[in-house]
Amino acid sequence: MNLQALRRSVTLLLLSAGLVVCESNGQMLSGLFQMMGGMDTVKKLAGNLLQSSASDPRLAGLLGKVDTGALSPKLADQMCSMLGGGCKAPLTDQQIAAGASKLDASQTKALGDNFSSSLTKVTDNPLVKEGVSKAIAPKLGGIVGALM
Repeated sequence: MNLQALRRSVTLLLLSAGLVVCESNGQMLSGLFQMMGGMDTVKKLAGNLLQSSASDPRLAGLLGKVDTGALSPKLADQMCSMLGGGCKAPLTDQQIAAGASKLDASQTKALGDNFSSSLTKVTDNPLVKEGVSKAIAPKLGGIVGALM
């Protein structure tokens, strides 16, 4: 009888912990957005990324004639959404996946390099950098490709 009660208690505890983890993931992303500095910082990140990428010779063929000023608010909204900031994402996962095919491996790497550099300009917190990088960097090529 005691063993059965212990099993029930452990099962309930594990189920409760699972619900807390699911709920806290959304809160963690929202917290990351706030720790980063909110929308002002996300806008700076998007703007810095597009500026540095537009002047990067490795991306000249991709971004050479793109109006980065028009692209920047859309990129900022996409990043905001991915970081739990409550913004409406302009792109779906399907559009991001399709956008990724517009870039080759060297262009994707160049975007990643520029993203890391731009992120360093807006925050010096290593935990924030890591969290933002994990949330955005893997899809960055697809995002930029889809927005063009």
